[in-house]
Amino acid sequence: MIRYIKENNGKVGISVKPNTAIEEVYEFLPYIHMCLVMTVEPGKGGQSLLPDTLTKIATLKKYVEEQNLELDIQADGGINLKTAPDVKNAGANVLVAGTAIVMAKDFKVIIDELKATKK
Repeated sequence: MIRYIKENNGKVGISVKPNTAIEEVYEFLPYIHMCLVMTVEPGKGGQSLLPDTLTKIATLKKYVEEQNLELDIQADGGINLKTAPDVKNAGANVLVAGTAIVMAKDFKVIIDELKATKK
């Protein structure tokens, strides 16, 4: 399936739920463009980031660097101004923020602030 997607000029990603060991996707990493680490259980907006998922992101980042792989590490769930620096520091370079943006008084302001958060 990965080969088919890439042959048709698509990019390939894989997603890992909070209870899935990150090591389960290592075999696919050389062939994909992005690994999404779910930092909450998928399905319901407004959840708090699960702290253990930061370790999962850090483990993934270390493995990617050790193997000299090129792929984005995306985090989705519980991303807000408080958690974004921790997620970035763990190694994610793509952050998905839903509730933090939807519930903001001015979505442009919150997006700019999220982008500006430091590691």
